[in-house]
Amino acid sequence: MSVKTTRASVWAIGALALIVLAVGANWIQSRRAPAIPIIAFIPQTTGAMLWEVEHFGATVAADKLKCHLYWNAPTSETDVAGQISLIDKVARGKYQGLVLAPNHPYSILTPLRRALAAGLPVVIVSAPLDLPASDKLGYIVNDDEKMGELAAAEIAKLIGGKGAIALVGFARYAPGVKHRIRGAERFLAIRFPDIHVVGRLAGAYSAPRTEELTNSTVNSHPELKAILSFTATSTRGVYSVLKSRSLQQAIQLVGCEQDSDLIDYLGKGQIAAIVAENTYRMGHQAVELIADSLSGKPLQALSVIPPLLLTKQNLSSAEASVFTSFPR
Repeated sequence: MSVKTTRASVWAIGALALIVLAVGANWIQSRRAPAIPIIAFIPQTTGAMLWEVEHFGATVAADKLKCHLYWNAPTSETDVAGQISLIDKVARGKYQGLVLAPNHPYSILTPLRRALAAGLPVVIVSAPLDLPASDKLGYIVNDDEKMGELAAAEIAKLIGGKGAIALVGFARYAPGVKHRIRGAERFLAIRFPDIHVVGRLAGAYSAPRTEELTNSTVNSHPELKAILSFTATSTRGVYSVLKSRSLQQAIQLVGCEQDSDLIDYLGKGQIAAIVAENTYRMGHQAVELIADSLSGKPLQALSVIPPLLLTKQNLSSAEASVFTSFPR
């Protein structure tokens, strides 16, 4: 081999080595955590008071802690595939933590495990999952059994402790709802044996389905005194039915979960009460926990946040405003 050829080979090898080093440096830089942490927050959906109040709380905490907040949501509470896609996007992206309000108790476990395997600290808010807490996985959840108890107690008060009622908003896979139902039914069975449940209706996330079932139940049970609804969507469906009908005896409505239109109806006395989730506190505390984890602290395993019974009488109180206020 000539000297000229040898020199050319050396130059080629040197140039290739420089290219490899440059590519490697760029890859390392692309994987390096940004100077300001980015925390991803995926609620059940968006556009509802329940989640916009949570967004507000998370934003306040992120601003205070000098973090960026990436907020994105599925199109509805039933869009499980959309939530899975968002979780996987976060697991593959340049995010330093994840806060998630699950849409399904089982389907999102596999993508959630992928996010944890990628090294992300994760905080689950609103409802628990069948996945044990760890240094990188914590829970901040609504006290759903207490929510059911508060709603049932208000129903009992409104109808004098006896009479026929219906329970609306059953859903096999709605996170948290089964605990609300259990809390309500247990409370009524122990405290008010003269209250009889004449209907247990589906429709947790379908107002048209709720309307259909509610109409049928009202027709079949003219003695019906009250309806307890377990989600904002089912409450909206029941309200629509009761408003459209001319009833000889008014049927009292108590709901779970707050939303802007429902709060308006509550203020007008058209809904008797709503048991609200403190999603502001959940969102704020979740971002704080992720920030603590990024500084080396293990995540708190479980925090259970109490709900609040909202009525026309306490709706304008400072305590109630935490559950219903967000920037417009």
